Amino acid sequence: MQILALQHLDIEPPALIADIIRGAGHDLKAVRLWLDEAVPDTLDDWDGLIVMGGPQSANDVHPGYIHDEIILLERAIGQDFPVLGICLGAQLLAKAGGAEIMPSPVRELGWYPVYPADAAATDPLFRQMQAGQMVFQWHGETFSLPEKAKLLATHPDVPHQAFRIGSRQYGLQFHFEVDQPLIRQWVDAGASERAHLGDDGVQAMLAVTQNHLQTMHGFCTQAVHAWLALIDKQ
Repeated sequence: MQILALQHLDIEPPALIADIIRGAGHDLKAVRLWLDEAVPDTLDDWDGLIVMGGPQSANDVHPGYIHDEIILLERAIGQDFPVLGICLGAQLLAKAGGAEIMPSPVRELGWYPVYPADAAATDPLFRQMQAGQMVFQWHGETFSLPEKAKLLATHPDVPHQAFRIGSRQYGLQFHFEVDQPLIRQWVDAGASERAHLGDDGVQAMLAVTQNHLQTMHGFCTQAVHAWLALIDKQ
């Protein structure tokens, strides 16, 4: 299978997601949007689409690729084309589905538990997710739930953590693809995030990172394989 990834920043790659896909024998090509590589006009050459995170907003009118991504995601929704959106990618997918993007009631930075919503029980990606699954968060915006979407994961402070539109378009507000070096890079690059957390908050977050990575990576591995299985059925 040929998988396309839209990447918004050099330090926000598909990471573990790409490793799983390539390890399963599939090809993955990343379009580097921050280097002015173009969003494709069509999905005809691809079997699946991944949209990664980044510091941009789904409400941005500049750079122009945000608009182009939303158009592509609207087409994906209309075709029931397989999508996996991570953080900003989830917000772009939500907006393409008619949702609103807004400031998050809590600026989630670091490790937070998420909980399966009712629809998770029968969802291929989320039915094995444990209640209180720890995931890594790095965002300041959230989204309303698209009208046709099913909520799959939630948290009391930021309710819309994961959703599905149609049968194969998934948006995840959190990052389950990151490792310790990537998190360290984000901390080093994120002056606003460091200021929000404070020195003690940063150190506390880094101190527990290794404790949570194994179970989160297990969830990521199961979910990505399940997403690939949905593509294989088309």
